[in-house]
Amino acid sequence: HLFGVSRRAHKQGHRLLLLRVFALGKRSEQLYDTLGKSWRTIGSIQMIAGPDLATTTIEPHEFLDFVSGKLDRRFIDTGRTLDLRIDQMDLAPDRQGQFRVTEFFCHDDTWKMTLARLADDSDAVLMDLRGFSQANAGCVFEIHEIFNVVPLARAVFAIDDSTDQTFMRKTMEQAWLQVKDRSPNRRLKAGQVRLVRLAGAGRMQDLLYALCSAATLGGA
Repeated sequence: HLFGVSRRAHKQGHRLLLLRVFALGKRSEQLYDTLGKSWRTIGSIQMIAGPDLATTTIEPHEFLDFVSGKLDRRFIDTGRTLDLRIDQMDLAPDRQGQFRVTEFFCHDDTWKMTLARLADDSDAVLMDLRGFSQANAGCVFEIHEIFNVVPLARAVFAIDDSTDQTFMRKTMEQAWLQVKDRSPNRRLKAGQVRLVRLAGAGRMQDLLYALCSAATLGGA
């Protein structure tokens, strides 16, 4: 058990959507490795695929598709393809008791649709905002989408000194002011977010604690 979270409490484990600023290099790999070893004992991880983690997260069947030139068939090109890909997810643990990681390969015109669907279906969402700045237009969209689709109690944002926190706060304030009527956060009096600073000893444990709290209490 991780922080008292029982696997039995959720039939297919707790589903975590991992979003991040692309091209963080070793920092992305380190976060993925550490998070995966702990989180995958209680649930699965879903990701929108990026080249920065390709060597870390690629599955054997995906590698075979890559070397054979058939990787295109794994890309989501329509809503129907997305439905099929989600239906095909294996959410049960393997023989070692580890839940799986599922990557969603998207085109420029399908990643937003995929993000909305995965965020809505997840028990918790982790957005790694290390390195976040005004140059990351995609991340700005993702923040707005999280505010519109995910109860804020289920979202966790990781930051460090490389995060442009002034721009991040401005982006979140705008997302809060522009939240749509259909948003589960519309009825909240204030937009409170979970921020975890990934710097110094023990911070990864703080992150895991925040994610477990988000997954188990966020829907309360």
